[in-house]
Amino acid sequence: MARRPQILLLTDSLGFPRAEPEFVAYEQSWVALLRDAFPQCDIVHQGRGGATIRDLYNHSAYYHGTMRPDLVLIQSGIVDCAPRTLTLVEQQVVTRLPLLSRPLGALVKRYSRALRRMRGITYTPLPQFEHFVERFEAQFPETCWIGILPASPAYEAQVEGMTRNIARYNEVLRRRRWIDTSGFTPDDIMSDFHHLSARGHRRLADAIAPAIERLLARQQAGMETAEA
Repeated sequence: MARRPQILLLTDSLGFPRAEPEFVAYEQSWVALLRDAFPQCDIVHQGRGGATIRDLYNHSAYYHGTMRPDLVLIQSGIVDCAPRTLTLVEQQVVTRLPLLSRPLGALVKRYSRALRRMRGITYTPLPQFEHFVERFEAQFPETCWIGILPASPAYEAQVEGMTRNIARYNEVLRRRRWIDTSGFTPDDIMSDFHHLSARGHRRLADAIAPAIERLLARQQAGMETAEA
């Protein structure tokens, strides 16, 4: 019996269903939609909400050397590229100081716009982001990247620099095998400006489907050649 094509999905929270700010049931998620559309494939989803690309790489370690997927789809980047007021280490320090966390948190929130503009920091600097892109591709040669969703004008107004950062980080992905999401609109994204709406999940599943269809066509052609 021939092995079913294996597809590994590695995602941050954008691959999951959500209860808020708008509701998306599991069966409406792009992961579930692809499983329904391609039952002949073994589709494995490994994800972690709020994950940076480094987190996803470390979190995928169970599959390093234990799985040889025919296709790997990775959705990562928005957590990495968003302008931040504090680094991850600074954020952890603040949250671990119970007497100071509330006043410090209020102070940071009050001056967040100025701090983001002045500091110009992200959770993952661009060179480090590209480094982990390369590490993923070395680990999984059949990797295809899902583009970071575009920032709406309202998102940019809330987090200045979001549009520019998304463009810079997407440029790293664009030079590789990728799924273009630049045409997604605010209707495809929840009111938090970040997560996919039910319509967005459907649209992303439709955008990914041709990559799986090409995989299946190649495998079918290979089987026919072997039988000839």
